[in-house]
Amino acid sequence: MRKNIIMLFTAVLAAVMLFSGCEQIVLVPGKSSGSMPPDSENSDSSSLSPYPVVLNGTEITEPINTVISLTPAYTEIICEMGYKDKLIAVSDYCDYPEEITNLPRVASSADPDIDKIAELAPDLVITATPIVSKDRIVLEADGIKVLTISAPKTLEEFESIYKLFGLAFDGLFDGEQKGEKAFSDIKKLIDTSKNTDKKKFIYITAAFSPAGGDTFESAVLSLYGENCAQSGSGYDYPPEKLLENQPEVVFISTEFTKEQLENDDIYGQLDAVQLGRVVEIDNRYFERPSERITELLKMLNFEFAPNDKETQSSAGEQASDDTGESTDDESGADDTESTNEQ
Repeated sequence: MRKNIIMLFTAVLAAVMLFSGCEQIVLVPGKSSGSMPPDSENSDSSSLSPYPVVLNGTEITEPINTVISLTPAYTEIICEMGYKDKLIAVSDYCDYPEEITNLPRVASSADPDIDKIAELAPDLVITATPIVSKDRIVLEADGIKVLTISAPKTLEEFESIYKLFGLAFDGLFDGEQKGEKAFSDIKKLIDTSKNTDKKKFIYITAAFSPAGGDTFESAVLSLYGENCAQSGSGYDYPPEKLLENQPEVVFISTEFTKEQLENDDIYGQLDAVQLGRVVEIDNRYFERPSERITELLKMLNFEFAPNDKETQSSAGEQASDDTGESTDDESGADDTESTNEQ
């Protein structure tokens, strides 16, 4: 029995070490969260509990039964991971999946309806935008936990969100594995991208500005090449610099058209635009990162598959298997919009 307890404690310690260096996740094990009891010689595994855990400064001491999500992407992930029945309210902007559209609304993450949240009395509120201190104090005084998880800027942070949710809802022993399992389909497609042809690219966002190297857009699209705006931060990279460092392909948000690019004083001068090497992407994949990003990754894995016929054919068969629809060599980014209808 002592051997089993030691093995369990080792697994818990490994989980703490794994996350302790991650900006997104901080675990603080307490007496009931995996620490060895004082009298471990005579203890058994039933004395160990998956709670408490501390996630981003929020201590969760027991299983979460009711939750309010103020962030659309997090609402989607909660549903993906099998916690949909725990949702009792969402923000005004949460519209997917369809099953949550009839839930009560509590305004937005930037300006939540604190009175209504307090009235609904969830165990946990999850948000990407921090709730102002005075409102958070009010909620916590009523016993309502608030977990703030910043929107991801890297693929590692994206995966860590799934692990955070697993730890919040399933605790220290099973939570991390639950998150890894939920993220596994995305991870497989990320791994597949390693075999694609890499191109110098730029992504022109919904604000008609290039996405810099520290953005989530860049993190995803850099799987397929080098971001010409890598040195930029956020969305302030000067477009005119692209004339000196020409991209081989231009990704553009579907908020705009190829014709608008061609008519722009700067973007219209890019060789890739003039040659028609433009790929349209629905910006919601980046604004609301969730399992639905697999649709984008499948398309890009096919779009940038190596040019040899055998590999191209294999990529097409894989895309067909994944979507249940036939895919040919002329499949392109224009299909993205139709697959993203919510």
